[in-house]
Amino acid sequence: MSNNIKAFINRFSTVIILLLLILVCCLIAGDRFIRTTNLVNIARQIAVVTILSFAQTLVIVTGQIDLSIGAVAGMAGTFSCAVYVATQNLPLAVATALAIGAAVGVVNGLVITRFSVPSFIVTLAMQSIAMGVIFLYTKGNNIYTIGDYKVLGQGEFLRIPIPVLFMAGIWLLIAFMLKFCKFGRYLYATGGNEHAAIASGISTKNVKLLTFIISGVLAAFAGVILMARLNAGIPGEGIGYETDAIMATIVGGTSFTGGTGTATGTLIGSFIIGVLNNILNLQGVQSYVQQIVKGSLIILAVILDVYSKSRKRTITIMDAAAMTTTGER
Repeated sequence: MSNNIKAFINRFSTVIILLLLILVCCLIAGDRFIRTTNLVNIARQIAVVTILSFAQTLVIVTGQIDLSIGAVAGMAGTFSCAVYVATQNLPLAVATALAIGAAVGVVNGLVITRFSVPSFIVTLAMQSIAMGVIFLYTKGNNIYTIGDYKVLGQGEFLRIPIPVLFMAGIWLLIAFMLKFCKFGRYLYATGGNEHAAIASGISTKNVKLLTFIISGVLAAFAGVILMARLNAGIPGEGIGYETDAIMATIVGGTSFTGGTGTATGTLIGSFIIGVLNNILNLQGVQSYVQQIVKGSLIILAVILDVYSKSRKRTITIMDAAAMTTTGER
C-alpha cells in the first residue's frame, strides 16, 4: 500500500467508518433506515450529545476530562425550566442555565488549576454536587407544563429541527476557534506539551480555566435543548450523557492524552454513535446489550489511539537513530 493511500486512510478514517456503517445499516434495515424521517430523527437525537461532545473535545484536547457535563446539563436545564415556568421569559430562562454552567466551569477550573487536583476527581465530585443541588431544589419532582419552552427542542425552522441548527452552529464556532483563533492554538499547545507551552509564555492555567468555563456553558445549553425536547424539566436526565460524549469524542479522533482533536472529527464520531444506536434500536437490541457495545467501542477507540501514538513515537525514534548514524558516517 502506497504512502499516499495510507495518509488518505489515516486522515479520513472516521469518515470511512461512518460510510461503511451506513452501508451496513442499509443492508440490514433497508428502507427503515434510509427513509428521510429516520435520518432526520438521528440528527435530532444526537444534537444534545454532540454539543456535549464539543465541550468534552475542548477539555480533552488540553489533556483534561470533564465528567460533570451530564449532571450539569440536567441541573442547568431543570433550573432553566423552573425559571421559565415562573417568569414565562425564555431569554431569561436560557441565560440562567448558561450562567449556572459558567459558574460550575469556574469552580471546576479554579480547583483544578489553583490546587492541582486531577480533573477526573474534581469533575466527578461536581457531578455528585450538581445532582444533589437540583434534586434538593426539586425534591426529586419533575417540572411540567413548560409551554413554549419546548420549541427549543421540538421546533423546526425551514423544516430543519432547531436542535440540529444549534448543533451545526456550535460546530462551526468550535471548528473556527480551533483552527483560526489564538486560543485554539493554546489549547493544542497545552495538551500537547504543557511544559513547552509554559516555556513559550502561554498561561496554561488560564487556558484550562477558560476551557472548563466554555465546557460548562455548552453543557448547560445542551441541558436546555434536552429538557425542551422532553417537554419537562427532569433533574436526573443528564446522567450518563458524559459517557456518550466521551465516546463520540474519542471515536472522532481526539486523543485521550491531549493535544489532538477537531470539531469535525467529533461531529463525525457523534454521527457514528447515533447511527449505531439507531440500527440497534431498529433491530430491537436490548438496552443492556447496547451499553456493552458502547463500552466496548470506547475501549477499542482508546486502544487504537494508544497504538497510534506508540507507533508514531517508534517511527520518530527510528528516524532520529538513522539520522544520527548517517551523521556519524
